[in-house]
Amino acid sequence: MKKSVLLLTALFMGILAFNACKKSDDAKANDAEIMTAEDLSANEDFSEQTDIDVDVAIEERGGPSACPTVTLAQPWGTWPNTITIDYGTACTRPDGRVLSGKIIVNQTNEIRQAGAVRTITHEDFYVDDVKVEGTRTWTNNGTDANGDWSYTKTATGMKLTFPDGTSTTWNKTRTSTLIDGASTPTHWDDVWSSTGSASGVNRNGDTYSAVIIEPLIKKAICRWISEGVIEFTRNGNTSTLDFGDGSCDRFGTLTTPNGDTFSIRLRR
Repeated sequence: MKKSVLLLTALFMGILAFNACKKSDDAKANDAEIMTAEDLSANEDFSEQTDIDVDVAIEERGGPSACPTVTLAQPWGTWPNTITIDYGTACTRPDGRVLSGKIIVNQTNEIRQAGAVRTITHEDFYVDDVKVEGTRTWTNNGTDANGDWSYTKTATGMKLTFPDGTSTTWNKTRTSTLIDGASTPTHWDDVWSSTGSASGVNRNGDTYSAVIIEPLIKKAICRWISEGVIEFTRNGNTSTLDFGDGSCDRFGTLTTPNGDTFSIRLRR
């Protein structure tokens, strides 16, 4: 009888230890997925928002605020042209973000012309306290079957460096369609829909790949991507990041490989 009790006790303790180990492993895996989702959402957000900043700066000569300063190497309407967008040491945008440094744009033609190419690089450029580096390119594909302007957008060698010294890198290819706002002179009513894929390295040094399974919707008047779903794979495990139902808020929903869900807070 005593032996039976000891065996049952040992078995029970073994089960507890196994479950504790499993929970610990699950927690570590979820932490890694959360970090990847945060980095992936930051990458998407910085790309989409900076694209809009560039469009406003060039097409509206800086937009409604006193900065940035927009300088063209050749008179406006002369192509190709190099355009320098200088945010100085602190340029506060309408949504409260503080931009500094320069964005350099080489453009072959008016961007609403089929075949036009816009190449974007960064010179000591920051969004708030995050340094942004790398090269992004737009190529105007003309209009699609719905009559909307379609662009191939690529990002290579992109890097975000955070104040604590950590960084995330990525590359991506997108088909981005201007689904609303093309017929008005302002760019603040623009709405973009994007599909495509990406690959990157998160702040922990883990590599991942990602594909958009529901188009990402970015409204110029909203600080964040407000809709769409990205599926990403890290270490052979696949998770999804849902940006929401179209409401303008800074939250997304992460679903990890084991079915756990977490609210992801997008950067300001």
